Parts: sequence; structure tokens; C-alpha cells
Amino acid sequence: MTMKNTIAILATLSLLVACKKENSNTITPTDTTGYGSLKGTVTKNTIMPNGNGAYNPNAVVPAANVKVTVKVNKNALYPASNASGADVYSTTTDAKGFYNIDIKTNANGVSALVTIEGFTGTMDTIVNGNTRTGLFTNYIGTQQTRQIIIGQANQFDYLMANSTINSNPNTIYQIGTGIVTGSVAVNQFKQVQTGTLVSLTSTNIPLANHKVYMTFNKDPNTLATKYYEVTTDANGVYSFNVSTVLNGTAGFNQNATIWVADYATTQDTISTSNTIKTGRAGVFQSITTNVNGIYNNSVKNANNFVYTNFVRN
Repeated sequence: MTMKNTIAILATLSLLVACKKENSNTITPTDTTGYGSLKGTVTKNTIMPNGNGAYNPNAVVPAANVKVTVKVNKNALYPASNASGADVYSTTTDAKGFYNIDIKTNANGVSALVTIEGFTGTMDTIVNGNTRTGLFTNYIGTQQTRQIIIGQANQFDYLMANSTINSNPNTIYQIGTGIVTGSVAVNQFKQVQTGTLVSLTSTNIPLANHKVYMTFNKDPNTLATKYYEVTTDANGVYSFNVSTVLNGTAGFNQNATIWVADYATTQDTISTSNTIKTGRAGVFQSITTNVNGIYNNSVKNANNFVYTNFVRN
């Protein structure tokens, strides 16, 4: 082989190696994915005083513990591939209604399906930081598509619309006090002397320190039945101060059931000299009465109980 041929062969080999190296560099794949984020605040309606003596039924408070889900299809994340399936990310809002989700995306951005899940709760009234539980309400969620781009935060705030499950006329009302009063007595025998003749009649003796009970069908603070309990004074008189609403407030008929329980004692006789002759032991049976329409500033008086039905032991 001549020197000229050797030089030609070496030149050809050098060119082939150079081409191979250049082609290798041009087909090296690069990963163009990274992370963007979706963040925002979820809120809901509640009822609050408006500062002018009325209530605002459209006040807004944070919606805590609401589930937020984001779905990104694989073929959107890798558009030049045959990838199938999806990446799913989820979180829940914190006490302030805030959420933040990191999402894998690409250089051009991906279309992400965002779901804010609805839930069933109560449409409450908040007065001076105190919550009065309302009736059950559906808080409506949503689904929206958002574009998520590498290195960017996409802001998505949402106010949940509400739809009451059953009619709730109690969103705006004024709370005050109604009064229910009466007395409790026990019927006993009494000797009456006419000349030399002594006969028996009956008399009612006031019962001091005796329990009286009441259930009120719709307390305006809880919208549920409320239980009350009081004790009679030295004259056998009792009084309930009832939290209630104005007469005519829709959804409130404000009725009560009042009762005294079985009373275990003796059926005594008061002698002509006003001394007590102890009688046989037994039980005076309980008594119940109903009082209707207990509204603000109403006084339902003379709801008196007299134990008369005595069952001996």
C-alpha cells in the first residue's frame, strides 16, 4: 500500500467518527417537564348582622376541609407520546379556606381539570363570634379547566353557592324573651267544724321548692327543641324566661309543653286547730299542660298545676 492510499483511508475514518459523534448529539432526549401550582381560597355564605339592626344573608366566611382535586392527562403532559392515564393531585382547604397544590407540567403548559367538591352543611348565623346553627344546606361545588405552566402559580378562588335542602325561613329574625308563669299546689283534706259537727273538705296547699319542666318546640338559637327546668318559690309560683322570636316570624309557632312529675308524699289532713295529721303514703300523679304562641314580650300566666289524683301505696 502506498503512502497516498494510507493517508486517504485515515482521512475517511476520521470523517466517519466525526459524523457519528455529531449524530449522537442531535438525538439526545431532554426532559421539558417541571412544576407549576394551583392555589386559592374557597369561601361560603353565612348570615351576620349588617350593623344597621338587620342581617346580611350573603356574608362570606372561609370554607374549611373542602376537598380540591386536579387531574392532568398523561397525553397532555407528554404530547408527543402515546402515554395514557392521568396524574391526580388532591388536598383539602385549611381553616382559612386556603389550598395550594404543586402540579407536574411541561414547557407549554397543561390543561388541568380542577374539581372543588360540594358538601352538605348548615346555613348558620354568626353574632358576636357565636354561631347559631341553621338548617341543612347543599353547598355547590364546581369543575373548571385551568392552564398550569412551569414556574407559575395559577390563582383559583371560589365562592360556594348554597341551596337549602328544606325551606329555611329563619335566616333573618329578632330574638327576645317571652314569659310563662303559674303555680303548683297539692290538694289535701281539711277539717271544718260547724257547731259540734266536724266534716272534711279539700284545700290546695302551695308547693315550695318543687320542680317544673318545659320543652319548647323551636329555640331560635339552635332551631331545635329546648328543655327548661325551674323551681317554685316559697309561694309555689314558677316562671320561665323563654328565648323566642317576634310574633309572625315565619317558621316559628313557638309552642311549649309544661309538666310536673309524679309527686311521692302522703295525703294529709289539716285539723281544725291547723295541725297536720299525716295520712297514708302514695303518689300524686303527674300533670301536663300545653301553652301556645310564646313570642317576644308575651306573658303566658295562670298556668297552674294542682295535684289531685292520688294513688295510695
